[in-house]
Amino acid sequence: MRKQLVGFCAVGALLAATGIASAETVKVGVISTFSGGFARWGEQMKRGIEIYQKHHGDSVKGNKIEIVYRDDTGPVPDKARQLAEELILREKVQFIAGFPWSPNALAVADVVTEAKVPTIIWNAATGVITRRSPYFVRTSFTLPQVAYPMGVWAGKNGVKTAITAITEFAPGVDAETFFIKAFKENGGQVLESIRMPLSTTDFSPFFERILNAKPDALFMFGPGGPSSQGIIATWASRLRPAGIKLLATNEIQEIDLVGVGKNGIGAISTGHYTETNDNELNKRMWADMKAMYGEKAIADIAMVATYDGMEMIYRVVEKLGPRAKPEDIMQMMSNMSFPSPRGRLVIDPKERDVVNDVDIRKVDESGGRVTNVAFDKVPSVKDPWKEANPAK
Repeated sequence: MRKQLVGFCAVGALLAATGIASAETVKVGVISTFSGGFARWGEQMKRGIEIYQKHHGDSVKGNKIEIVYRDDTGPVPDKARQLAEELILREKVQFIAGFPWSPNALAVADVVTEAKVPTIIWNAATGVITRRSPYFVRTSFTLPQVAYPMGVWAGKNGVKTAITAITEFAPGVDAETFFIKAFKENGGQVLESIRMPLSTTDFSPFFERILNAKPDALFMFGPGGPSSQGIIATWASRLRPAGIKLLATNEIQEIDLVGVGKNGIGAISTGHYTETNDNELNKRMWADMKAMYGEKAIADIAMVATYDGMEMIYRVVEKLGPRAKPEDIMQMMSNMSFPSPRGRLVIDPKERDVVNDVDIRKVDESGGRVTNVAFDKVPSVKDPWKEANPAK
């Protein structure tokens, strides 16, 4: 593998020096989930790319931006690593992006580092990720970034006791850890921490334990999609009637509330993107999304992170050209700030990680649909995991 990657880098340097015509195509390899139970991640990322290119075209200063899609099939690290190697060696991509799953992102860290391929994380939310490669930058969020403000809010707003219930998955552990940290710092008591296998479909046995313990609130983590919808629906049927609040993060998105319906009403969550954001770019994205994919289409965090990731790539190509040095690309991307459907994207140059405003919102019925309604905001939140674990 090392000899192949070194050879690829030498070829890239030769192309840059000779300036032959193929340099006018910039290839972006996208590794995401396009099949199976979590295929929504890939679909939303693909839509984010297509909407962005509707706004900005498929070329920058005459340089064609070509997207090369690869299906990781889910949280399968070995598969993601294989796909990254293929994109680098066979497709000769200049950028890699995507990664719904933290294990998959972590699995490619040494590959993209060795090949010096700038890689944009469009979802994977474990705090440590950007530390694993100098060629990683993230446009999504981290779980500690949204979980910590939830713990603060709960402790300050009458929640005295809580149980945490998470699917056993690295980002979920991050979320649980920093919710508990903030909640305890603000006077809360955690009665129990429950771990559920990622494959769980029947949450009733876990929720029976929660009901018997009678906490003020349940803090949940799920990987999105059917799993998160199942957790929310079980809360609504078993715990909401008993007055137990549901606290969450980005699991409660409008795209999930379509399946959950009125079961979600009353749930409180924190997130870096609220679908009803009243900014012009968000409204334009929604309008084009509806026109392109139908009235039932809904934007989510994957679409927004992808849209912003494409903006990064286009800005790089516009300023540095189609064959810039990877180090120059990373330097530029690490210092970016620009308007986003979320409000504004800001990258922390030290960590190459996103700085997000975090909304606190409640699920309600508005305009004939169940949606998130933001009622408070915590501005400019950096990743608390990194602040708790300073780089050596």
